[in-house]
Amino acid sequence: SIVDVSHIYVSISGAHTIGRSQCRFFAHRIYNFSGNGNSDPTLNTTLSQALRAICPNGGPGTNLTNLDLTTPDRFDSNYYSNLQLQNGLLRSDQVLFSTSGAETIAIVNSFGSNQTLFYEHFKVSMIKMSIIEVLTGSQGEIRKHCNFVNGDSSNLATLATKKSSEDGMVSSI
Repeated sequence: SIVDVSHIYVSISGAHTIGRSQCRFFAHRIYNFSGNGNSDPTLNTTLSQALRAICPNGGPGTNLTNLDLTTPDRFDSNYYSNLQLQNGLLRSDQVLFSTSGAETIAIVNSFGSNQTLFYEHFKVSMIKMSIIEVLTGSQGEIRKHCNFVNGDSSNLATLATKKSSEDGMVSSI
């Protein structure tokens, strides 16, 4: 369903059908992904070679490249077709299709083959995101690192789970 967390995450990620990224955000995928000097195995080898030309090893990391290789200036579902071909520029994008057994694979496939479905899910997901209540004051925190809560924040997890479950969605902090 459209309110399913996986559908929301995959559809919102589709915003990467437009825009650019600096090399510093994906260079690890082309030069030393597993610590042995190899590229990320989930990255198309042709794309990896092209990215090496755009992003020289040890370069400033500020060179830009398109997030969507095929239609970078058009909001469409080609982002998902790119993932199917292992042409997801950012690792956070490619894992949606390249994580074995993940429920996100079927969603990528459905959005890649049905642009209207993607548009509908994207619209609903953006609306759901727009009604998320912001935690302020002692209810929330500004994270020093976005993937980790600062210190002991067990009460935040309880608040987030309670609020999310009221919407029929479950998430974790």
